[in-house]
Amino acid sequence: MNSSQRRRPHGWRTTHGQTLVEFALILPLFMVLLMGVIEFAFMFNATLSINFTSRDASLIAAEAGIQSTADCAVLAKVEQDVAAPLNDSNIQSVTIYKADRFGKAYTGSNAASNVYTRGAGNTTCAGFTPNLMPYGLGTNTYTMGEAPSSGKRCDIVAGCSSTIPIDSIGVTIVYRYYFVTPLKNLVSFLPGASVGYIDLSWSNVMRMEPTL
Repeated sequence: MNSSQRRRPHGWRTTHGQTLVEFALILPLFMVLLMGVIEFAFMFNATLSINFTSRDASLIAAEAGIQSTADCAVLAKVEQDVAAPLNDSNIQSVTIYKADRFGKAYTGSNAASNVYTRGAGNTTCAGFTPNLMPYGLGTNTYTMGEAPSSGKRCDIVAGCSSTIPIDSIGVTIVYRYYFVTPLKNLVSFLPGASVGYIDLSWSNVMRMEPTL
């Protein structure tokens, strides 16, 4: 009797069928884990990029001080840093604000901020690329110019008065992250996931670069 005539061991068909059933049960879980890894990688990259951009922008804001082009320099830096695989058109807003010594935005009568919303108009920035930044200025209470006038920025090392120290300036960026895999259908309980996106927000604060 040659090998082709030998009978398969008893139970071979049963074992083979069991393997297929187990594979069919495990495959969906494997695909979910795979999508989770891919989605996490893209979202983590977006988080790091927006955090880095906010830090870069706050450094530019601190260096620009009270110059009339300070906000334009911040917006130009944001446009430059948000690159592939991110899409700068997904930026929702850029907020430049006066921060306290703990890095938090002032509230109440001391609050001062400029909120630039992307797609709500254009801000003219002569000498920058592009000359028209695709941001409309909404709230405008943190203007360039020397304190102690209300809402003005202070970049004098000794402070601008006995009660106004040198400013700490912060930049908050809100970026809309769109899911790249069907995982959004499984995490619809997260804010915004049911419509396919999550808004990421990062802030960084720097002490204003002082002048004498």
